[in-house]
Amino acid sequence: MKRVLGFLFVFLLSPITFADEQLSLEQKTADIDQLVSLIKSAYGPRDYKKYQLGIDVDQLREKYVSLLAGTTNREFYYLVLQLVAEFKDSHFSAQVPSTHISSLGFTTEWVDGKILIDTIDQPRGEFYFERGDEVLAINGLPAQDIAQELALQRGSGFEQTSKRIGARLVSFRPARVAPVPAGNARVTIRRGTSDSIETVELEGIEEGEKLDEAPNKAGQQGEPLSPRFRERRTLRDFDLSIREMMESVTPHMERSYQCSGATRIEIPQDATVLMEWPFVAYFHPTEKGNVGYLRIPHYSPEDEEGNRLYDERFRQYEWAIAKLEENTVGLIIDQDHNCGGSVDFLEQMAGLFLRQDYLPLQFQFLASKSEYLEFKGWLDSEPHNTLTREFFAETVELVKKHWLLGDFLTPKIAFLGNHKLKPHPRGYTKPIVMLIDEMSGSGGDAFPAMLQGYGRAKLLGTRTMGAGGHVVDAPSLNNSGIQISLTKSLFYRPDGVAVENNGVAPDFPYTITRDDFIYQYRNYQRFYLKKLLELIP
Repeated sequence: MKRVLGFLFVFLLSPITFADEQLSLEQKTADIDQLVSLIKSAYGPRDYKKYQLGIDVDQLREKYVSLLAGTTNREFYYLVLQLVAEFKDSHFSAQVPSTHISSLGFTTEWVDGKILIDTIDQPRGEFYFERGDEVLAINGLPAQDIAQELALQRGSGFEQTSKRIGARLVSFRPARVAPVPAGNARVTIRRGTSDSIETVELEGIEEGEKLDEAPNKAGQQGEPLSPRFRERRTLRDFDLSIREMMESVTPHMERSYQCSGATRIEIPQDATVLMEWPFVAYFHPTEKGNVGYLRIPHYSPEDEEGNRLYDERFRQYEWAIAKLEENTVGLIIDQDHNCGGSVDFLEQMAGLFLRQDYLPLQFQFLASKSEYLEFKGWLDSEPHNTLTREFFAETVELVKKHWLLGDFLTPKIAFLGNHKLKPHPRGYTKPIVMLIDEMSGSGGDAFPAMLQGYGRAKLLGTRTMGAGGHVVDAPSLNNSGIQISLTKSLFYRPDGVAVENNGVAPDFPYTITRDDFIYQYRNYQRFYLKKLLELIP
């Protein structure tokens, strides 16, 4: 671990000035013990991680406490992040209370084993490279090694997801999730696929406040986490979302296809476009008739002020799917980079494609007094004489029963009790191919799992993230102010396999290539259309 920290801090190019006051060894140890206690009492996948992956919280505690002596505050912060990342859980995360960000003026993406330039803010000085050029090294350190070390700061349910996240942090570094470099950087880049390798010196662009090295004072709070999709106002807002985690890595989400209703795939010139915003829907002719395309970026629709738009958005999907049912012989659902969302909305959306009665998502909830009281509070806020209240009461009573029995988790049950749901009367009935990838997580794991599990869609692409539970904010660590988000449950695919660390696998594997990345994913499009047409009689 010392080697990892040493490698990361070599990447710093000039010193950053910190406050003089340092956390004591006792304070650092107390924060580690606070985190360990939280894991033991309130981390839903605790036993799952131990028995499936061999992750033992007591052993991790001893490992990390042994590394604390002589660390600076800064080193300690990122040791805590690495401890959390050991659990390989996309929902379980720690964030340093800092707004400091350093950028080299471009973003990067992991594409078929290479770190490629994605977006460029603006040409600066001698920087005349283009999207798709490969980043080979920064300050003489191989970019692949930098990405691999940075991935250790961010746990994920799937190794390939961690690689993608590490690659995104190579040139755009928020201090809340990874050490921030400062000063100029020598960047070595390969032009396209040529043998032309060039090195340019770039000045780091910094924003926000630099990391506060002082201990947390009474009443002092770190930079608040984004409120998007986190304030649970009703039972309908019970979320399976990775958006918070992704925004911590890529604060400027508009730069990324992640969670976006836009399409990165070229729309055929002969397409009839139904919608372009808030999601893309169209159909176009093929040798077997018209086929449709529908983008689903998440399951938590909202406006710019954060107001939930469940009913409005569902009516828009309902309309688009009715048009696609009328005009097509098959459908592509693009769920790449889907960041999940509301369980209720997701299950409602599933009814637009499933053609039989279906069981909602199955959960194992934390069986504890605190979980019972939280669930009971939601129940009490629901109107009387409604099915929602009646069904959720079954779940609340199950949590209470198994808390009193001393169990850690409940048996499997749906969020609103095990009552089968009905398909939408005007849903889609034709063959479906759904696009998935390692950046689809939580609800983005659950939705394709449901459609595959009920035989309504073939999945194409790469395995999903494996973010298999719901997440809540926990109290910040007392001395460092590090913010913790915690997984509180496990949920399951229709075949009974836990989504955590498993995700859902494609029926038709496909790896995105550099040509896809550069040329609007045309080869990807040809491949998925070929597979869809094979399903159409």
